[in-house]
Amino acid sequence: MRGWVMVLGLVACGGPTQGARNEPVVLCPAGSMLDPQKNACVAMDAAKPVDDGTSQGHLEQPRPHVASIGVDVTCSFSHGWVSLVPAGEYPKDDEFLMQALIGFTQEPSFWTSQEDYKAFEPYAAKACSATPVHLTAAAPGDYYLVAGQEGTFNARGRYDKNGVRRKLTVSSSTTVSLGPNDLTFTWDCISCPWVVFRGRGRDLEPFVVLASRSGRDRRGTDARVVRQVPVVSGRVTLRVVEIEPEETHLESLVLRANGHVLRSTTSERELRLGPNTQATLSYLVPGVSDGLVDVEVETTGYYDRR
Repeated sequence: MRGWVMVLGLVACGGPTQGARNEPVVLCPAGSMLDPQKNACVAMDAAKPVDDGTSQGHLEQPRPHVASIGVDVTCSFSHGWVSLVPAGEYPKDDEFLMQALIGFTQEPSFWTSQEDYKAFEPYAAKACSATPVHLTAAAPGDYYLVAGQEGTFNARGRYDKNGVRRKLTVSSSTTVSLGPNDLTFTWDCISCPWVVFRGRGRDLEPFVVLASRSGRDRRGTDARVVRQVPVVSGRVTLRVVEIEPEETHLESLVLRANGHVLRSTTSERELRLGPNTQATLSYLVPGVSDGLVDVEVETTGYYDRR
């Protein structure tokens, strides 16, 4: 994977206008600018893959396959995606598997850098419609046929019965037709924003925020603890990344460590991120110049599908 050099800094996004006095200068997160009409900082930087500290690309070893073995799939529902995953490689925790499989097709630069998911790159999902799509099996054996339908959350107000997870044995070329009645499995999150903490020379493993908060009516606050976050020169640094076709409304991002609420180096404004954008934020850690701290991350907001 290519290495990335991250330039961190504070961007002065606004200031006193002529004739006004004592108006505070607004500092937006690095990679964003103030939109006076929205009264929010809007991300401008393109989303970058996670930097795991290496400069060499991840090279997948070629996998032997028999072209005549596989599954031809049709979908009679809209916005369908399908993939064929060997049963022996299917993860115990598949909460974000469908999002990753779709992401390998839509945003490969991000997903190929995810340590927990890059092994599934050879099984990147394919768009599924009334025209058959072929999913090749490497060899005869047991597989999971997984499918997902995007865009159901806005219509239903929740993630519910938006997918297929079917175990089958593949010994030759076979055909599977999927319809709305086959969508009995629930993928809890097919699209969500991510947070990435910066480590020492590398990024920490990303994690999802605002899961299942699609639409303003689902606005809310979530919290999680991230262990062993590096403090460098008295600061912790993170990126908020939006890689899906959606707009994230991050109303607040509160960090706590060692019993303190960490002070952001930027102004407290809503941060908006469109598809394939990111913004970088830094927080001061009292009493710690360099070291490791456990950080509680509290996010408030929601995201809109486009």
